[in-house]
Amino acid sequence: MDVITQVEQFATVGLSSVWLWVGNFLVLVVLTVALLMFAMRGGRSALISLILALYGGYAIYIVFPYTEAIVAAGGTQLIQAVLSIMLFAAATFGPFILIRRITSGGFGTLSFVPNLLLAFLTASFLLALGYHVFDISNIYSFPAPLDNLFAPKGYFFWWFIAPLLGLFVLAR
Repeated sequence: MDVITQVEQFATVGLSSVWLWVGNFLVLVVLTVALLMFAMRGGRSALISLILALYGGYAIYIVFPYTEAIVAAGGTQLIQAVLSIMLFAAATFGPFILIRRITSGGFGTLSFVPNLLLAFLTASFLLALGYHVFDISNIYSFPAPLDNLFAPKGYFFWWFIAPLLGLFVLAR
C-alpha cells in the first residue's frame, strides 16, 4: 500500500469519525454556535446577562403557581413541551431585560475562546433543562452519546452549575 492510499484512507476514516461525532452532538453544536453568535454580537454583558437571566427564569418558572395547569392543558407531549419552553422563555425575558440594564456598561470584552466556553456551558445547561424540566426526550429521540451526557439525573446538578462556574472563572 502506498503513502497516497494510506493518506486517503486516514482522511476518509477521520472525516467519517468527525461527521459521526458532529451528528451525535448536533443539537449541542447548534445551540453553542447560536449562543456564541449572540455573545459576539451583543458583547460580554449580553451573554452574562443571559446566563444569569436563565437562572432567574428557572426560579420563576418553578414557583409560578399555574405552570402545571398551563402545561397540562396541552393535549400531546409535544404541545406540553412547547408550552413549558414558552413559559420558561417568558419567565426568562423579564430578568434578562433587568439584568441587561444593570450590566450594560460594567464589563469589558471577552475574546473568542472564553465566549466559546461560556456559550458551550450555557448550551449544555439548556439541554439539561430540556431533558429534566421540559421532558423533550419524550418527544425526540436523541443520539446515545447525548443521552449519556444529559439524561442521568445525577448529572443535572453539574450541568446546572456549569455556566456559573464558567462565569466565576472567565468573567473577571
